[in-house]
Amino acid sequence: MSGSTSDSPQLTPVQQELYEFNVSELVSGESLGAITADEDLIKRGIVDSLGVQQLVDFCESRYRIRVSDADLVPENFQTLRQLADYVDRKQAETSPSGRLGLRSRGR
Repeated sequence: MSGSTSDSPQLTPVQQELYEFNVSELVSGESLGAITADEDLIKRGIVDSLGVQQLVDFCESRYRIRVSDADLVPENFQTLRQLADYVDRKQAETSPSGRLGLRSRGR
């Protein structure tokens, strides 16, 4: 299935990983088709409330970030680009030692 990933060659490595997670975990790859970096995943029905929770779990484990309740807004999960940008911002909040920053807890 390596030839059937996103048709957009402009996906960043993080966007590509998020795309692959969406394909493998959130929807059937047959019904998904291509997703661009700016396609609305919520309107398209790819990400719903359960899908957001799965994305949160994936991002927290894969990218070693903590998603606070305040971060659970559609703007952070609407497109691959927004989600990748969110991951980048959260990683920037992480201390140089690799530990989660206290500011990202939000609870």
